[in-house]
Parts: sequence; structure tokens; C-alpha cells
Amino acid sequence: METIGDFPAGTSITAELRRTPAVWLVRIVGYVDIDCIEPLRAALSEATRTRTAVLLDCSDTTFADSSFLNAVLQAIRFVPVHLAGVSGMLASLLKVTGTEEAFHLHPDVATGLRECARREENGP
Repeated sequence: METIGDFPAGTSITAELRRTPAVWLVRIVGYVDIDCIEPLRAALSEATRTRTAVLLDCSDTTFADSSFLNAVLQAIRFVPVHLAGVSGMLASLLKVTGTEEAFHLHPDVATGLRECARREENGP
């Protein structure tokens, strides 16, 4: 796993490219706001450049604001974006903004990886 950023308050964003299935797995830990969004944007940019699906592991995300939502909605224009382990505040953000339908939601990373592999094999 390649670390692409570490930030105050225990926030770190890491990215890993899985070639089989072809998916960027991006783990988001802690608090994500405008001050620490750039590594996520960089990972999403690389995924869109390579036309690779993205699976965001949100199981340890304690806070995400509109900058998070903006970054992932921008990526969705180019690649499928899957979210795993969405709960609490992030689930509320998606519901309140009406954006939960824009993403492929999975209860955990393992389920998300299986679904990405299935989609790669069979098409959307």
C-alpha cells in the first residue's frame, strides 16, 4: 500500500492499485476536510487517468465534508466510484445531499472488491 499523505489529528489517506481486479483501493482514515483533501484528489486523478474503478474504504472515516463529496463526484464523471463501510456522519452527508444513489455502496471492502471484480469481468 502506497501512502500518499499523512495529516494532523490522525488523518491519513493511502492508496493501492489492485490490478486484479482493476481497482484503486483508497483507504481514508480519520478526518477529511479542505485542509487535507489533496492526497485524495491525487489518488482519484490517477484512477481517472488510468480509467480504473475506485473503491474508497470509508470504514475508519470519522468526518468528511463537502470537499470530500466534491472530489468523489468529480471522479464519478470518469470512473465508477464504490464506497465501502459508509456509516455515521458520512452516511448522513450522502443522504442529506441526495448523493448516495450516485455511488456503488458496499458494507465492507471485501464485498466491494468482489463487486468490482465482477463488474470488470462482466461489464457494468
